Amino acid sequence: MSKYKQSLVLLCLFLILSSVFYISVTQKSQQVVKEKIIQIEKQIALDLPLLDLSNELLKHSGNKDAVNSYIKALNSYIDSDDLRVVTIAPKSEMVTPIKPNQIIRSLSTNSGFVLVVFSVKHTHFTLSHVIYYLMFFVLSVLVSFWIKFAFIKQSNKQLINTEHQTITEPTPLVLIVDLNDKTLSSSCNPEQKMCLANKPLCFYLALVEYCTNNDAVTLSHNKNVPEELLELANKYFYRLIELGHTVRKRPNFNNSLEKTLSEIRAALDEVLNECPEEKELYYPPKAYGEGSRSRLHSYGLANIRKGNIEIIGK
Repeated sequence: MSKYKQSLVLLCLFLILSSVFYISVTQKSQQVVKEKIIQIEKQIALDLPLLDLSNELLKHSGNKDAVNSYIKALNSYIDSDDLRVVTIAPKSEMVTPIKPNQIIRSLSTNSGFVLVVFSVKHTHFTLSHVIYYLMFFVLSVLVSFWIKFAFIKQSNKQLINTEHQTITEPTPLVLIVDLNDKTLSSSCNPEQKMCLANKPLCFYLALVEYCTNNDAVTLSHNKNVPEELLELANKYFYRLIELGHTVRKRPNFNNSLEKTLSEIRAALDEVLNECPEEKELYYPPKAYGEGSRSRLHSYGLANIRKGNIEIIGK
């Protein structure tokens, strides 16, 4: 995780914590002020008959000093810097617009409406609030470092797993057939080469190509080699002629089939000696036991796919 991302995480955490705290404190403060105003309104309503307020209907000027003394005593009782009573006066005398931080309430009496003006002060940054914000900042720093270390640990774990897989995963085996020197070798040990005669070499390459193009094919000893397979074998034999390996007449691939397959298996045994678990993929299956030449046996390569064999000089 980069320093920029870590700083972004820190800032987001701090803003989230601070916002939640600010909203909670503000709502709680507003609720407390609202409840206090209701209590004060009730008290003033009880004391209104005792207050010497002016009465326009009765042409009574009232006693402003007594009202001010009452307000002063009431504020002492409230004992709060955030909430104070500013004015108690009949509605007819309230001509001055209230200030933004003031709230006006109306009380009904027998002689009309009396208005009470409250001054409300919202304190957002007290010493205790600043301490909380500092705690949130420290907590955000700690959490951001924890996230960074967790991210680094996870990245290192993935890197180790990737390296481990790269080291431990074996390279897929590829059988290499080089027509230039008529040899078989493998990608796991390219130095180990085995020469193969023309007939088994051409037949094996034809068998690989035929089985790759024909899935789930059954090749029985009791039947002649399919024409398509013979054509492929002849194609590879003509390629050997072009490469100058032989000038002889092409062999009959239908004759001595088991001998041809045995020569192929012997060459594969040598080449795949260090990779016996991969042999089954390339190995023409043998027939075992009684009835080994029955119709159930097939010498076809059932699982061979393109990419399993690389042919050089094709």
